[in-house]
Amino acid sequence: MSEAPPSTKRKRVGPDPSEVVLNPDSPPTRSKIWMPYGDIILQAESTQFRLNRDVLSRQSSVFRDMFSIPQPPNEPTIEGCPIVHVSDTAKDWELFLGMLYDPFQCGDALSSDLVAALLRLGRKYEMENSKKNALWRIHYEFPTTLESWTEVEVGTTKIESQRGFLVKSLVLAYENGIFTSIPTIGFCCLRDRQLEEILTDELWSHDGTPVILPDHLKLILAVAAERIANFQRDLYEWLEEDAVIPDDTCTTNAECIKERNVLRRILNFGDNSRRYHSLSSWDSPCEGEDWSDGLCEPCALAGRTAFDLNRVQFWEALPGFFGLAPWAELKDLD
Repeated sequence: MSEAPPSTKRKRVGPDPSEVVLNPDSPPTRSKIWMPYGDIILQAESTQFRLNRDVLSRQSSVFRDMFSIPQPPNEPTIEGCPIVHVSDTAKDWELFLGMLYDPFQCGDALSSDLVAALLRLGRKYEMENSKKNALWRIHYEFPTTLESWTEVEVGTTKIESQRGFLVKSLVLAYENGIFTSIPTIGFCCLRDRQLEEILTDELWSHDGTPVILPDHLKLILAVAAERIANFQRDLYEWLEEDAVIPDDTCTTNAECIKERNVLRRILNFGDNSRRYHSLSSWDSPCEGEDWSDGLCEPCALAGRTAFDLNRVQFWEALPGFFGLAPWAELKDLD
């Protein structure tokens, strides 16, 4: 049942010669998840978890099949429990088992690290409920329709946003073939972070560890940023001239033209809050803001109408910025 090679462990001197201690250079540590009536020891990296095989079998067909096979005699144990070594991170298992054994600690929104653990372990060990829960949350946060995007922007969230969350989500989506969420994840990365800090590995996770993006994803983001800039330049040509603002019935031309120029700079170059606003809402692009402010009523209506049309056009073009198929053809790996 153990996946570790024999050379990484030795027998402990004591009453039970089958008890195991790992190499003293990397002694195992006991996690907080140590069930006194557990009948299996699961070890990830140098962390050990004592749990009930029935609980794990109920979630995973892989473990269910494994536990159905009789174990050879004289297999090493800890406190009478056989050991299963897994090649995953201890952090993923700590998060997963924490949710499994203490579900009421979890709110409506789960941490991004927990969602990633649910997806990785769910796929690897055929835990369908775990995988489906993670995919549902990712698809909710990063949808495939503009209507759903708008709801998420102003509504509740299913994944707690933590520092480094977006870039790590992009890596997770590519690794697991969640192609339908990549356009919005990639857009959010470019919208909320500086491209330079992404390319030069200057991003940090909430736990203080660096967030390193693989080189091929850096290239995808760099190309997407250039494509977005070119697309927006053409999209907002109406802000360069008087075709929309000022409106024919405008009575405050000078003031409205001034506000139009401010809007042109924001939509083309961003502001202190976001690099891109092409998928923002006209009424509330950021908290406490309204692009109608400073415009007369006819100009505000004309500007909103033009922007809403541009917003739809930008959404339809979004997958192509990242080298993906159009929305209607975009599919996940499974």
